[in-house]
Amino acid sequence: MKGLITLMAMSLMFFTSAPSVSAFYKGFAEDLQSEEQTEDARKETYHHIFLELEAEELGIETDGKDKEQLHKEVAEIKIKQSAEENGIETEGKDVRELAKEVHHAEVKDKAEELGVNQDGKDPQLLAEEVFETMLKQRAEELGVDQSNKDVEELKKSVMKASIDNEANTLGIDTKEKDVLELKKAIHEQKTIQTAEALGMETESKDAETLFDEIMTQHAKEAKEQKLYPFVKKQGKFFNDYHMRKKQK
Repeated sequence: MKGLITLMAMSLMFFTSAPSVSAFYKGFAEDLQSEEQTEDARKETYHHIFLELEAEELGIETDGKDKEQLHKEVAEIKIKQSAEENGIETEGKDVRELAKEVHHAEVKDKAEELGVNQDGKDPQLLAEEVFETMLKQRAEELGVDQSNKDVEELKKSVMKASIDNEANTLGIDTKEKDVLELKKAIHEQKTIQTAEALGMETESKDAETLFDEIMTQHAKEAKEQKLYPFVKKQGKFFNDYHMRKKQK
């Protein structure tokens, strides 16, 4: 990509006729748009594969169903399963109502586990206090300095420390790398590990190629073996609440 941008800049400098510059820029823009569309299509394919495997695991028929329909059916079954596990009556309730009840039940269980006082607190306030308590615990585990930091600042510090910790565990050098670079390096290392665990040919293949092969040719096997990217994340409550906050 950097080479293309440099080439475009040089062309703009040396070719003074408007039609030439215009034609080059149009070609560059079309190439870039095509590249972005290919990446989006690839992500859509991976997402659909995830959904299909999840649906099959839950006994949902997948033939002829698009991503939206599969997502809806998977979510409904998982919410109902969670409701039953938490002793919540499901009869006559829609999925949104059940999802709220399930989340509140999980918050209350976590509050009790953490020793957070629940008396007279509405669900949102209790959820915030539980999240903050978990955040501080995680900061302590990772050795993150909590002084003079509000919740948002502490959350960023904890996320950064978690990524650094994971990178170090994988033998990745964290020096002079920002969060995005580390996430990419972690993804690449985990992709290679999965490919090797599946006995795939890895020589002369980059992580992007290997990941595509994992998802399109070995996804079911990777999921059965609980390999990346099908590993269940630790700290589900913490991550779920973090995602809800980001979506508001």
